[in-house]
Amino acid sequence: MKKAVVLLALLALVGCDEDDVKDILKGQTKVFAVSGVQVEGSTTGLPDGYYELSELNADTKALLPNDFPDGIKADLTNAGITVHAESCGQIVVGDEGLCFESGNKACVPDEIKKVGLDVYKIDLDDIKTAQNLDFYPTLAAELGGLFVQIDYDDVNCATLN
Repeated sequence: MKKAVVLLALLALVGCDEDDVKDILKGQTKVFAVSGVQVEGSTTGLPDGYYELSELNADTKALLPNDFPDGIKADLTNAGITVHAESCGQIVVGDEGLCFESGNKACVPDEIKKVGLDVYKIDLDDIKTAQNLDFYPTLAAELGGLFVQIDYDDVNCATLN
């Protein structure tokens, strides 16, 4: 009975995504960081196009929210977090915008139309450490009300450009 209650709680936590449930049962979860952005109509004079975060200058980066999830894999490994798998994802920013915190905080500016993601599978025990290293937990409910649940599309990393 206890296992059934735990399984139901996990399903409520992660939704109905079968891969997420399998990861949770193995004690793993995914976190992501923004790797790049598609810019259109920038107020800073930046030409339209897709930019890796490392390509943006300080003035352009200043437009991004303070709590933007922009960690890199080395941050995880330097903190002793094992990365079990890597993949990429993207979020197409709709008319409703994109915010990484509840209460419309840490929102991307209107000129960002797509967000590229580096996605890492880590041990569930390391989720709070990863969050402190500027990674966004795909299991936002695990960390309480600060985060919003964000869905992203899995994509081939080569398509992010």
